[in-house]
Amino acid sequence: MGISYFRKYRGQAPGLRNPHLWILIVLFVFLTISHFTQILSQIPLFPEISLPGVLELSRHSLERFLYLLLMLYAGWTLGIVGGAAVWLSSAAAMLVRTFLISPNFTDALLESLSALVIGALAIILMATYRQTQRQRAKIRKTVKDMKLARQDYEELFTNASDAIWVHSLDGVITLVNKACEKLTGYPVSELPGKNVREFLTPETLFIARQVKDKLLRGETMEQRYEQRLIKKDGSEAIMQLTTRLIPGDGKPQAFHNMARDATEERRLQDNLQFYLRQVLQAQEEERKRLARELHDDASQRILLLTHGIDNIASKPEKYSPEELRNELGKLYDLSQETYQNIKHYAQALRPSILDDLGLATAIKWLGEQLHNLSGIEVQVRTDTTPPLPPETQLVLFRIVQESLNNVHRHSGASEANIAVECQRDEIRVTISDNGKGFKLPRQLSEFASQGKLGLTGMAERVQLVGGRLEVSSQEGQGTTIMVRVPTRLYAGTSS
Repeated sequence: MGISYFRKYRGQAPGLRNPHLWILIVLFVFLTISHFTQILSQIPLFPEISLPGVLELSRHSLERFLYLLLMLYAGWTLGIVGGAAVWLSSAAAMLVRTFLISPNFTDALLESLSALVIGALAIILMATYRQTQRQRAKIRKTVKDMKLARQDYEELFTNASDAIWVHSLDGVITLVNKACEKLTGYPVSELPGKNVREFLTPETLFIARQVKDKLLRGETMEQRYEQRLIKKDGSEAIMQLTTRLIPGDGKPQAFHNMARDATEERRLQDNLQFYLRQVLQAQEEERKRLARELHDDASQRILLLTHGIDNIASKPEKYSPEELRNELGKLYDLSQETYQNIKHYAQALRPSILDDLGLATAIKWLGEQLHNLSGIEVQVRTDTTPPLPPETQLVLFRIVQESLNNVHRHSGASEANIAVECQRDEIRVTISDNGKGFKLPRQLSEFASQGKLGLTGMAERVQLVGGRLEVSSQEGQGTTIMVRVPTRLYAGTSS
């Protein structure tokens, strides 16, 4: 046994508290005394002790056998270090007697060497066995840990919120998780075996080929890229995707993909940009309209008023008292008309009734305005509303105003209903009509692309105050718009 072998097991030396160590020491001392009984018997203090004599064995064969048993016992209980120590001690005891005392040198040497060889082999075999057991225990633990890690990975893979799939170099899907079902519209069981080309248009297939070529060249996709996907129902989804190459045996084997549905996010961004452009355009158009109205109406009237006053002031002698009164009456009527028109323009921009009398009264005023303008019957029912922040009142007012404008311009309705209901934690405003209705898109974010900018603006206004907008309509059965805004964040008493 080499030095390196002992170094490997130097940390396994038996401690002094190990009972097997003391048993071995006692047995070894007793056995050694018996083995050297011929020398010790010459000392008066030691009587002759001979185990072979008791068992009628010659040449101390039993003691050498017992030394072998001690070696085995030490190797089993104390490990490689303890077994080696007992082996060396036994070798010293047996060989000293063989060379110095034994009358049958050849037999004694053969027996001693046989016991030592058997003992060394047995100790090495026991050490190897124990090392093998430790390695097996480590392997079992590693296998168990790998199974747990695999279970954790499978659970993470299966239940991940992002869609994850693996496809071969040819595009054949081999592995998918649950989120792929929501992304593609196909059940998980139908996806393996399909080719990713089935989900791509020619344009998006070109992007996929570019990504594939880049990865096969050894380059990496450090950031997500955008890709369009054709779902089972024929609709198109936009996904943000990361793709990496799976190698095996030094060669590319497959592609690992992770994607999340960014359709709604992209539509909101597109709608927001479109809406902002439309708002800017609408603002500009409104400025032009107000400038035109003020120029064509108010400014002309003020000009006429100015000319009339100038004529009276420059030539008062040409008017009799009665004519002067008539001219002044005309100027007064003209000034009143001008004042009313300017007041109407100001109310169209920001009606003071909302600030002065509150939301419920302002909504009733909107209903009256629609009836006076178009003859549509408008029924308004309002609960007592709690105090609301000005921005929330303005959002609700503008939504009702926009809804009634749509009723007037597009619905062809003969009547409309407005209901303001206050519940414990929200205020709900419902505007309905009996008009021609329209076909709803799958998502509210598609209103802008259909030209229904007003509805898109309503939805975004409601989101600003933490509420939500619900639109229901069917062709020939009218339209209902419901707005829900939370009130639990607002403190105050009902008014």
